[in-house]
Amino acid sequence: MGLLINLVFLALLIYIAYLVITVAVRHGIDSSEVGKIIKQKNGYQEEKFYPKDDLDKDY
Repeated sequence: MGLLINLVFLALLIYIAYLVITVAVRHGIDSSEVGKIIKQKNGYQEEKFYPKDDLDKDY
């Protein structure tokens, strides 16, 4: 029983670490000066997602 609780706790910690790292990297790079320069240099435009349009497409 103790092993099961430890595995669940470990999985929860890994998930929380993943969320923290993802948010930190995404916001950190996007808002940094280097990130802004790279976006401007490469002409990066944020891709917009419209769920309604996605459902209407026939594949």
